[in-house]
Amino acid sequence: MKKIILIFAMIITVLITVSENYDARSVETLSYVIAIGLDKSESEKEELKLTIQIAKPDTSEGSGTKIKSEIATVDCNSFNLGLAILNLSNANELNLSHCTVIIISEELAKEGIESFIDTLANNIEIRPTCNILISKDSAEEFLSVTSEIEDISSKFYNSFVNSAKTISYTTPCQLSDFYSSLRDDVRAPRALYSFIHEDTIETLGLAAFKDYKMVGQLSGLDTLCYNILTNNFEEATIEVYNPQEPSIPLSVNLTHLEDTEIKVKFQDNIPKVTCNININAKILSGSKNYDYSTEESLRVIEAEIEKFLNQNIQNFLYKTSREYNSDIVGFEGFFRKNFLTQDELSKYDWNELYPKTEFNINSQTYLKSGFLFSKN
Repeated sequence: MKKIILIFAMIITVLITVSENYDARSVETLSYVIAIGLDKSESEKEELKLTIQIAKPDTSEGSGTKIKSEIATVDCNSFNLGLAILNLSNANELNLSHCTVIIISEELAKEGIESFIDTLANNIEIRPTCNILISKDSAEEFLSVTSEIEDISSKFYNSFVNSAKTISYTTPCQLSDFYSSLRDDVRAPRALYSFIHEDTIETLGLAAFKDYKMVGQLSGLDTLCYNILTNNFEEATIEVYNPQEPSIPLSVNLTHLEDTEIKVKFQDNIPKVTCNININAKILSGSKNYDYSTEESLRVIEAEIEKFLNQNIQNFLYKTSREYNSDIVGFEGFFRKNFLTQDELSKYDWNELYPKTEFNINSQTYLKSGFLFSKN
């Protein structure tokens, strides 16, 4: 009986403690940070400029459940110190558990992110699903623009980040994946690239990294190629030109068919990469004067699509290898399969080999719905 009473008393004590802790960190006492911005400081004494965007429920009459936001900025020498300073000036305790994006200015990214990325990745409040964005403009300007939006929350950032999954001209980049790439010696890091356009924010393309520094910007078309090679491709619309009517663009919808097959051979001390690509295609618009009903006409269009893919993927790969020396696709992992032991592999430095790599792209297109078109 005494044991039962003792156990009951312990349960009551635990419940009271948990209840007190909950009350101490209730919603009313917390300010939720939905975005973090990092810039190079203009101060000679501090290295960083930290900007946070805080969600503020609009309780005014007739506002419903709209969420507004405000930003706060401080110059500091470290992320943790800057956050502590902002905490002192904020009425409620800052909480990072709802942070959806970390915006880093291009200027700071090109100088290097080594001084703060470990701190961000190891912060227990910041979720590993938080996305990394590189902003052409300053992070402070970026957050100032988004703060003008009437109803903003973490869902706002999720909406344009998740749209990348369907358009394929950009791709999500979560903190866990970005940080893993920094530690992963077979794949270089990459992040979403964003910029201010008039009064809105746009995300298009990628920022390529070499270790802790941004080394180049990749276009939306480059990113489409990246998604195809890394099997993140879902769907995209492109324009090709019919040789018989070169002045009239042909809109074509591309969709995933099979995962890309990558092989890397090591011949004459040069890595030789072969990429076998299989894509579904569907004509969206064409010329009324062109007969799409014959096998020959469809093969001509397929050849043009394959030419488009081969050329652009080649350009993307030679840009990342020759110009940036940034293996964001992760070819080194395939290269390592050529060696049976670590001792054999250690004789070669991938950083020296990658800029010399030769690429062979084999695209196979399967044109669907073409017979819906007929000659007028």
